[in-house]
Amino acid sequence: MSLRQFLLALRARFRVFVVSLAAVVCAAALASFLMPKSYRATVSLLVDARDEQSMGEALRALALPQEHLGYLQTQADILASPKVARRVVEQLKLAENPAALATLGVTTPNRRLDDVLVDRLQHALKVETSQSSVIRATVTCADPRLAATIANAFATAYVDTMLELRVAPNREAAAWFDEQLKGLRAGVEEAQGKLRADQHAKQQQLAQYPERLAQVRDDAFIQQLRADLLHGEEKLRELSTQYGVNHPAYQRQVSQNLELRGRLQTEMRKVATSVASADAPLALPAAARLYGDNPGEARGLEPVLQRNAESAEKAYDTALQRYFSSQIDSQASQTNVAVLSPAAVPLSAFRPNIPLNLALALITGLGLGGALVALLERLDARVRCGEDLIAALQLPLLAELGDEGRPAGLLLPAPALAGGVRALPRPG
Repeated sequence: MSLRQFLLALRARFRVFVVSLAAVVCAAALASFLMPKSYRATVSLLVDARDEQSMGEALRALALPQEHLGYLQTQADILASPKVARRVVEQLKLAENPAALATLGVTTPNRRLDDVLVDRLQHALKVETSQSSVIRATVTCADPRLAATIANAFATAYVDTMLELRVAPNREAAAWFDEQLKGLRAGVEEAQGKLRADQHAKQQQLAQYPERLAQVRDDAFIQQLRADLLHGEEKLRELSTQYGVNHPAYQRQVSQNLELRGRLQTEMRKVATSVASADAPLALPAAARLYGDNPGEARGLEPVLQRNAESAEKAYDTALQRYFSSQIDSQASQTNVAVLSPAAVPLSAFRPNIPLNLALALITGLGLGGALVALLERLDARVRCGEDLIAALQLPLLAELGDEGRPAGLLLPAPALAGGVRALPRPG
């Protein structure tokens, strides 16, 4: 069927076309007005990848787009999780609100009412992410006020859940580190006690053999006392040879030498004690030489005890730092999520969209009316133009009258076309 034939058929069956078009449009309009209305409320949340309130290692800036989108998708999954939906049910007390249950279409369930409400809320929620750090949560409901209330409750529950997910692990970590610190503290005290005992033993050895300490040997006053004592011993030998051991001069020199030796021992102990007390590690080489038969015993035991004490202190300091960090983080009062724009009560229904439905019904009615006209024309063929007559009789057409009764043109056989016709100009 050519376009001319279709237009002629459409003009002839215009009533059928109009009736079918009107029926489709009226049916769509009636269905749109009878269809229950649904309203949409949207809340916008700003999710920052950094956490400025944490003493631990804050989340670094997500430079790669894949990392950024992955982090936002994780947050979107948390927002749409049953945990958040259950918080909304508890926060709004939906199980105790008959009007809300009726609006959500919840009847007497075969399972727990809270589980049914969680499923309905998850079904009504739609979470959308984009290239930015904003997440949009949309709730669809038959009541506009309830839709806005649930959307804002989802935002609040999401923020509370994020805070709980942040605080709870830190609280558990702080408790665990507190238990570990008790054992680590005991280990530090034990290691330091062994090190102090070993150093005390070495200091006692230094006090007994102060002359082996380099600081004692290099002291100027002690060197002078040594020189005086040597001079006294030499003089004592001379007096022994000259007068004998019972001479008063010899006895006086003996007393002077004893006094010098006592002063020398006292001064050496004093210097050794001051050096050992001021900086025990400096005295270790000298202390090691006190073990004349087994010097490796002192050189081997002291570094081991020192390393044990340092390792115990390092482990304790690390655990203490982690404990304080976890303890402070467990008391955080905010997260890296903020409500950018709360949901407002929608003024118009999201569904049904009457203008869109009528536009679609108009397009569908036009197509259906045209198809119906073509079908009726095929089932009940009529001669409406010269083309129909030629197709029906397979004969040449000489002339065709117009709407006013005058010939529209003369049609003569065309020699070049078997059984065809050629239209001549309309006579004047």
